Amino acid sequence: MPMLADLTGGLDPHFEYFIPERPRDPGMRDSATLWIMDQSGTLALPRVTFDAIGSDWETPWVQLNFVHADGRTLRVWSQEPGHEAAGADGSPSIRGAGPLRFQCLEPFRRWTVEFDGTARQSTSAAQLAGESDGSPVPLAFRFEAEMAAPPWLMGGLTAEAARKMKEGDGSALMGGVRYEQLCRVKGNVSFDGADHRVDGTGMRVRRQGVRNMGAALGHCQHSALFPSGRAFGAIVMAPGPEGPEAFNEAFLFTEAGRQVPARVARAPWMRRLATSGDDASLVLESEIGRIEIGGEVLLSMFDHDLFEMADVSILHQGTARYVWDGEETIGLIERCTLRDRVEGL
Repeated sequence: MPMLADLTGGLDPHFEYFIPERPRDPGMRDSATLWIMDQSGTLALPRVTFDAIGSDWETPWVQLNFVHADGRTLRVWSQEPGHEAAGADGSPSIRGAGPLRFQCLEPFRRWTVEFDGTARQSTSAAQLAGESDGSPVPLAFRFEAEMAAPPWLMGGLTAEAARKMKEGDGSALMGGVRYEQLCRVKGNVSFDGADHRVDGTGMRVRRQGVRNMGAALGHCQHSALFPSGRAFGAIVMAPGPEGPEAFNEAFLFTEAGRQVPARVARAPWMRRLATSGDDASLVLESEIGRIEIGGEVLLSMFDHDLFEMADVSILHQGTARYVWDGEETIGLIERCTLRDRVEGL
């Protein structure tokens, strides 16, 4: 697909650069994330994150997931010594912690991520059962991401979404200024003594702000980039017993390069735990019609202990095969559900 002329979405390129000094607010976050989905379906890295928080600015968090189609998983969740460097133009475009390094090569167009360290091994089935991850094993990768659609600024597509972000819990749940950008990803990953070439798609996240997950009752997050250039993204927060969702926003990106605001009319809430084959389909409503996107979970990782809401919830992250009017691709899925809403627990 040809590179689009404008990939900024009207956002200031300085949002792409890292905060150069410790913020005054101890809860302030400066975070970069990349999801990587190999289009063969063989492997995925469903969330690689650098997360610097004001209170622990010198030792940012490294959060990394890796899953293979044979069921093996690798995970990193640790605080590491931070490091930073300026790009060729002097901008604060490089930031990392321990073995992880992110770099903005060109705002809203090209990013890289590298890792060379160890991760704890397990399996999707063991994680589903709540078992602890095993011993550390070597893991290394380098990926370059080339953006394929403008960024999706949370709460920035419609007046209603913006109002909910300002007046409700949406802003705190999202973590302040947060945007996603779909991309195509190429690179290499080394694990289990072998090198693997990856050619796939990805989703990049930048977040700067204060995050508070205390009001979260669950969520569904989906996005995918199709071979034709079409794409979609969606996030919906689970509603409480007496009101609507704290946040419900989606977008559709057409082959003509138009980003269309949408909302989630039907989401695949996680009511049971399954490593694969679970329903991932959803329905989006927009001015161009009611769009039904079929979906099936392919690769999965589960978190019972580490993420912010682990005391009351279970987190599922992985990939799904999505189908939109007969066109297929592999995209991401993330779902969080309160434990008392999951069958069998």
